[in-house]
Amino acid sequence: MRDSSAKRIEGYKMEHEFMEKVRECGGFDIEHLMETKPGCCNLWASEIIEDQTEHEDIVLYARLGIHKYNMIQGSNLKLHGIEKFNMYRKVPYSIHYVTAVAKDPAAGGSLVTFQTSFYEEGFDVKRLTCLIARPKPGPHDDQAYSPLAKSEPIDTSGLPDWPGENAFDDKKHYYVVKKSEIRKNDWIRLYLELAFYTANICLQNLDLSKLVIIKVAVYTSSDESIVVPNERLNARKAIFYIKYKYCPHGCKRRRDRIAIVRRNLDKFSGNITLTFEGTCGWRRTFL
Repeated sequence: MRDSSAKRIEGYKMEHEFMEKVRECGGFDIEHLMETKPGCCNLWASEIIEDQTEHEDIVLYARLGIHKYNMIQGSNLKLHGIEKFNMYRKVPYSIHYVTAVAKDPAAGGSLVTFQTSFYEEGFDVKRLTCLIARPKPGPHDDQAYSPLAKSEPIDTSGLPDWPGENAFDDKKHYYVVKKSEIRKNDWIRLYLELAFYTANICLQNLDLSKLVIIKVAVYTSSDESIVVPNERLNARKAIFYIKYKYCPHGCKRRRDRIAIVRRNLDKFSGNITLTFEGTCGWRRTFL
């Protein structure tokens, strides 16, 4: 028993020391460290080779990181591709580091290496927090993430129920998004794809291109100073109610589904957190 306990303690120590080196590198460019990774450490590093199918969840995370950057910086970067990603899993949470390539339409479509990281936690209710979203720093820039930055308290409450249709008539709190605004703000569909993918990950042959948005309403509390109704789309704290259909073989006789996504953009750290239905919660997505 003592030998087993000593080995376990030694394993924890080796993992801690290794993860300290990973954090010193910012969590992204860690290929040179992988040969020294202890066997007990649940860290994976993957590089996307040419013509390789990209992981659906990693693509969604990269798009969310770029969305956060655009939201804060007022830019319009678009995802061009994935270079590599690292994942560290420690139940009940996981941390993802994604290196992507973004295209900047404002700079003639020039490409920029983009880094983003996420903290993912929860089962019945999933919380996905984007910690880092930035163009890759230069060799002399500080790349490490500091967890000591001031931040707002995390909202760990459950998701609200789907409101009755008459609730959307409350113009003081709800805004029903126009179809033209849904097309213009493609991040609304991204929120749906993240929520749908997570709740339906147990199902086979998911095809996110077969999602058809029917209606979107956004809720903000009285704490948010909203003057123009559609400003709710850009509120730091908002809840998005999305009615949709999933039509892998056509939409005829398909039941309406719902996705409820809560967004919080931390006013101190700039972290964006999305909360939605948890893993394999697809039965709860039917209206």
